Amino acid sequence: MIFRIPVAQDSVRSFKDPHFPKTRIVHALVGVNDLPSNIPLDPDPRRPKRGPIVKKISTSLASNDGRFHLLNRGICISAKAVDFDTKLSVLKVQIPHDEAYGIIDGGHTHEAITSVVSSLREKGLGAHGEGLGSSTVLENQYVHLEILVGVEGHLPDIAEARNFSVSLKAWTLAGYRDKFEPFLNALGEDFRQFIKISENDLQPIGILDLIQVMCAMNPTLFPPSVAPLEAYKNAGKCLDYFVEKDDKYGFRKLDPICRDIVKLYDYIRANWQDVYNAEDESGKRGRLGARSIAHKRQRNRTAMATYYFLGAEGVPVKGDIPIEKGFAIPLISSFRALLEERSGKYHWYANPFKFFDKHGTKLVRVIMTANDNAGDNTNAVGRDPQVYTALYSEVRRWYLEGKFAKLEQ
Repeated sequence: MIFRIPVAQDSVRSFKDPHFPKTRIVHALVGVNDLPSNIPLDPDPRRPKRGPIVKKISTSLASNDGRFHLLNRGICISAKAVDFDTKLSVLKVQIPHDEAYGIIDGGHTHEAITSVVSSLREKGLGAHGEGLGSSTVLENQYVHLEILVGVEGHLPDIAEARNFSVSLKAWTLAGYRDKFEPFLNALGEDFRQFIKISENDLQPIGILDLIQVMCAMNPTLFPPSVAPLEAYKNAGKCLDYFVEKDDKYGFRKLDPICRDIVKLYDYIRANWQDVYNAEDESGKRGRLGARSIAHKRQRNRTAMATYYFLGAEGVPVKGDIPIEKGFAIPLISSFRALLEERSGKYHWYANPFKFFDKHGTKLVRVIMTANDNAGDNTNAVGRDPQVYTALYSEVRRWYLEGKFAKLEQ
């Protein structure tokens, strides 16, 4: 789909990214009544809700004081292509029907603008109650659009960074209400010492990251027939599930094995390179270090390849190659197949670490093949339900085959 947005020529600027030749950044100030109402929200991890945030934005917008673009941080969009028609003063933005394109950040702003503009037009009123011509809808208000082209491979990092401040405040508030205490107590003080639960904490591991992992491993939330896509792409929704009243989604059932789960997440990522490079059943070896995915990430490489829940006496294990969430979340989610519920709590059918040691090469190569098929796009792998289904089915099949083999001995 191509969106045609009227923009004054002196209100649009285009830049080439200094580090990534295929990336362009376009900034534009757009009249709010010219903002398309149907821009998709696929890359945005936080879906807008009609609550205090939208109400506050709407109040600022309806003032029609000409300051909205200064007070609001605007809307960030991932696009396939963007061109500016200088003769018509129209910005043409190509946004295909694909999860990699659309609003990355600013969904609440978009919701507020389209709602207020639509409401005023339906009433036939301008911002201050005057009779309305189509050109006078909030005519003094503009919104800043930041349009990113060629960022498909960077989307997880961009979405996390752009939405980090709001998410951080949300889980800090949850921490003040002691919502995290049962989980932290089950993990134990030796694990808890590494977990950040408020803006001012200095610990290296954000609790939101662990909540995403716990969601991926939660069979109550995601039974075998449901791919845990939200565990990867929607940290805010995972938080909502986690703090739901009366433990509606059964996270306390995971308390007996929660230490194993967070340690397994580290174990999988720390050993990813070794199991990928190991010989498979055909004798073929891999070379993860030769793949572009091993060198693509620039930001937080060292932090992402440091594993705090594996080290002895509080000394973390450090790796060489950071493994993205788009790979690790689908893989660990497949270990739901090794869980059984007994007396209201989840337990392991089999030792998950030994299982990964035995089958990790095959599991990791399923992920890397999916990445190849997705054009070296980690984000697409993390959002592909077929990847989750295939991994879960394989873990379940290998477990049952091993169990039957023991019975026949």
